[in-house]
Amino acid sequence: MSLEIPSVTVVFGDITVPQTDIVTLHVHLGCTREVSSFECQIQNFDGKYGPNGDYSISLGLDGSIRIGRGTTCPLVVTVRVEELIHRVSPSEAYLTVRGRCWGERLFRRTVTKKWENKKGEEIVKELVEYYAGLSHQRNGTELIEDTDTTYTRLQYEDTPIFEIIKFIAETADKNGVIGYDFRVEPDGKFAFFPKMSKTNPIDLTNQIEIVEYRRDIHGVRNKVTIYGAAEKAKPPDKDAWTETLDINNDGVNDWVSGTDTGVVSLDSETKMTGDYSIRHETAYSDSYGSLNLYLADNTTNCNKYPILCFQIRKEKSFGNTVHIGLHDAFGNWADYWTDILSDERWHMVEIGVGEKNEDNWQRPSNFDWSQINQIAIECFFEETGTGKFWIDNLFFNNCRWEATAEDSQSQTDYGLRELVEIDEELHSDYECQLRAKALLDYLKDPIEYLKVKSTVINYGDNPILPGDKLHLTLPSLNIDADYRVTTVEYYVDARTQTLEVSLELGREPQLLADYIYALRSKTAKLSKTKAYR
Repeated sequence: MSLEIPSVTVVFGDITVPQTDIVTLHVHLGCTREVSSFECQIQNFDGKYGPNGDYSISLGLDGSIRIGRGTTCPLVVTVRVEELIHRVSPSEAYLTVRGRCWGERLFRRTVTKKWENKKGEEIVKELVEYYAGLSHQRNGTELIEDTDTTYTRLQYEDTPIFEIIKFIAETADKNGVIGYDFRVEPDGKFAFFPKMSKTNPIDLTNQIEIVEYRRDIHGVRNKVTIYGAAEKAKPPDKDAWTETLDINNDGVNDWVSGTDTGVVSLDSETKMTGDYSIRHETAYSDSYGSLNLYLADNTTNCNKYPILCFQIRKEKSFGNTVHIGLHDAFGNWADYWTDILSDERWHMVEIGVGEKNEDNWQRPSNFDWSQINQIAIECFFEETGTGKFWIDNLFFNNCRWEATAEDSQSQTDYGLRELVEIDEELHSDYECQLRAKALLDYLKDPIEYLKVKSTVINYGDNPILPGDKLHLTLPSLNIDADYRVTTVEYYVDARTQTLEVSLELGREPQLLADYIYALRSKTAKLSKTKAYR
């Protein structure tokens, strides 16, 4: 194979470094998870590139690096000088110049801002243009491509631009596939595009010298639990428990009076929601009225449902104190007192329950918040008396929607490997189930990685860039597939006159958007939203 020797053109500010002065040149190109960087070692015997030299290279200069073969020397990166290292001895003098591509601008500033109902590409354009000062158009062509994702609410405080764009890249989708790449192009333009949408036409057949093939299970997850918004109620119909005296539908009243003088009934006249309320009447003189709901086998885990809600109305014969008692499955009580005016108006009551709120309750140390089987609500007279009070719209609230998806074969092959995520934009167990299945299908199998090295790759005018899609055919490894380039390294050594190109490539399944699993139409997906907290 006839192969021309490497050629480089390195420029810092208005200084072009002759190729004869360059000892080694190392360019690392990255995308999405990192920005590109470089290191150039230059001969500096006469100090001309030093602080007092005629061609002094200073910190902060913008520059460019071209690497190729012979007369073909394409631009591979636009850079900024960030570090200078001088090494001098009686027999040698070198200057090492280090820095990053213009992507370093994504780390200069932090952002405190909130976006509501904005498309992913709109947010990225604003960040890149107004905060980073990078161009995202080339000859009238927009390089930040559209997404199908609208973010209902994104709010950040003192967050680097890079981190916000990375979040959008990891969550936005196009045509049902989640995942974008972003990179600073060789000419310094910012590009944002769906993964595997940039195809590099180079044919690497007979150009690869060393291949390292790897599969690992580091990222495998075969049990995925998804939690949605904390808005699930028990019962789901928040008024169901106050529409009947027999909530278990077993022929036995579950609403009962806790005193011998009390009478419990449904009231269709005095109510707040639905058809009925639960009325307690102290028919004969007593010191209090007590209304009890027995949940029986329908116990509630208050660690998952951390709010108890109800509406209450009292006649004026009662005082303002109301007692709420919760009974666990082991015979223990937890007690809470609050004041409600006895003004014959409905009052909404919301009380924190569960272990996170237990300091507001009087209870024994062994009280079990996970198995609540009885609720008591009691109103007190100033001394003794008779009167009525009503309860309506009683329910536990603020449990997160949730679903779990598992793959038994993956668990058998690689052991149980779990993932838990919270998404505030999922508003049913069904939506959580779709998300769990989407993530499970994406994560249940190992990912393939390739590392390719060669000193004979000839890419002509089209350098290989991170984010490119390459097709590789390696019969010895039974590989004939498309891979995504994650990083590229160009290393030029003037002493050996070699150009080594190293590629890291990955092959992974597509992360399909969860709506795909419900076979919903594309129109339905356009209204789907995502949020970040």
